Amino acid sequence: MASTTVRDFQSPDRVAFQDQGPVGRNSIASPRSPENATGRPRFGSVTSGTSYFSNDNTSRQRRLSRSNTVKTYHEPSRPNWQPGAEPGIDTDAERVSPHLEALRARCDILVADFSAEHMESVQTDNASLEEVLSEKRPPHLPCRWISVNGLSWDVIKILGQHYGLHRLAIEDLINTRTRTKCDWYSDHAFVVLTLQKLVRIHSHSDSDDCDCSDDEEPIRYDEIEEGHEHHPERERVPFWKKPFKKSKRRESTLPRYRDTEGLDKTGDAIRAHSSTAEGAPLQNIRTLHRYESMQNPEHTLFMEKHSALFEENLVVSVEQVAIFLMSDNTVISFFEHSGADVEEPILERLKSPATMLRRSADSSLVLQAIIDAIVDLAIPVKEAYNKARKDLQIDVLTNPSMSTSKALHIFTEEIDMLQNLFKPIINLVNSLRDHKSEPFPGAPLPPEPSSRKVGDHRRPQPKRFFTQTPTTVVMSPLAHVYLGDVLDHCITIIQSLEQMDASANNLSSLMFNTIGARTNTTMSIIALVTVFFAPLTFLCGYFGMNFEDFPGIKNSDVYFWIIAVPTTFVFMVMIGGGVGYRTVKTWAARFHLAKARRGRKQRQAKLRARQRQRRMAVS
Repeated sequence: MASTTVRDFQSPDRVAFQDQGPVGRNSIASPRSPENATGRPRFGSVTSGTSYFSNDNTSRQRRLSRSNTVKTYHEPSRPNWQPGAEPGIDTDAERVSPHLEALRARCDILVADFSAEHMESVQTDNASLEEVLSEKRPPHLPCRWISVNGLSWDVIKILGQHYGLHRLAIEDLINTRTRTKCDWYSDHAFVVLTLQKLVRIHSHSDSDDCDCSDDEEPIRYDEIEEGHEHHPERERVPFWKKPFKKSKRRESTLPRYRDTEGLDKTGDAIRAHSSTAEGAPLQNIRTLHRYESMQNPEHTLFMEKHSALFEENLVVSVEQVAIFLMSDNTVISFFEHSGADVEEPILERLKSPATMLRRSADSSLVLQAIIDAIVDLAIPVKEAYNKARKDLQIDVLTNPSMSTSKALHIFTEEIDMLQNLFKPIINLVNSLRDHKSEPFPGAPLPPEPSSRKVGDHRRPQPKRFFTQTPTTVVMSPLAHVYLGDVLDHCITIIQSLEQMDASANNLSSLMFNTIGARTNTTMSIIALVTVFFAPLTFLCGYFGMNFEDFPGIKNSDVYFWIIAVPTTFVFMVMIGGGVGYRTVKTWAARFHLAKARRGRKQRQAKLRARQRQRRMAVS
């Protein structure tokens, strides 16, 4: 039997389990298997929200209720992870972990070489990338930019072996929830940050004219009752019968996606248009809430359904962007799916010989251009949330309610998440601007990576993992200057987000103060009515006593009012005297203040009239 080799982020127990035959699989239950060692379905356990009762003939499924959904625990998606494992991912490893082999996608790859006089670009894909890299870069084109739109292990492996990318950087590249940072290695720098942009939800409705194909399934946040399949052609009824027809579909408080087995299933991405423009293609995107956390699908779907932008069929797409700045004047950028949004404006600048980016032929300035484009994509997000804030402000000022309070809470939550994603970009830009490392004096530049053999991708200097040598990556003074402009954009967006957050908190306070003032007014009216009828109630009780000798009861009803009216008046004066005095005093103060303002305006008008007369006399 061949020996088992444990690779990065793969536990020995899992490797042993993978090498077992069918007997091992039957004897040892997998933690992800639907059956445990006793043969009973795992879904019937205490930790699951669904139970199955089966016999020889029939089986039925108990319907989910809100009381047992809290028992559902969603294990974090961290394949082949083990505490204390060797950090990093080696692209030269002979055996590859299964989760890396499963990372397959079609990548659109741009390779652009340019100088101040010439510019050449080629579009390639996964299959032909190695052939393109094998061709030596022309000497008259010193700067190269490789942009990869999509994450696929075969492309990452080829680029990692060709340019000797650090294993820690490869691990952060594959983990699409890495924090925003900048790492400096011996011959390259690794920059990772998040890209936030505004996209249009793929949702068909009666009021929307969706220009996508009909075969694409739109996103829905409605829950269909179990035991009923949704057939729209069977539910068509005349419009006059719709108000009286009991629909089988009901709006859920906690929306869920359901698979064929009735289990909660929420994907890491949804189908949405790549932008807000008409005709934008469909692609898988991660929303703001899905990027932050997917451990509680019910919470994620609820927040998406009640998002501040949901009524406009808009959503914020969040993805990770990884950039390698090489010491040989090369930039390698990895996008999950929004590469075209950044590539198009930069290519337009590279095609024009008059632009600073083209004339400089500086890789650090290309890095600055990529970060600047990513920051600019967040400006529409800020504008959309500012519009939503103004709509909420109108609701608070006109008709505050508890639904408005819920909308404000969700709005504040999303603004906080945007700030958590965007504020680290300021530290990233400052880190790049503060980098002062210079090349080794008298040391030649590293040899051209394309001079290596195509079939041999071994690293020429493996000892760099254990030595602490200064980095040879340099940020040019030109990039330092233009990074200041990026920093200004970041600070402007952060200030807008902070202002919206503070405004939402003020609106929340104003709403509760308004509701409290309305409640106080209502209670004041009730108190006034109570005070007014208090003496009448006392007199009614007094005259209703069963006295044996009560001469006043022998009079007519006028006698009651002769006593009740003066008593009520005196009682109201005694109770409301202080309130009336304060009211009169307030009215008097307002009268004198208004009189003083009118007098000041009259004096100013007379003064302006005299000044005009003097100017006319002088002229």
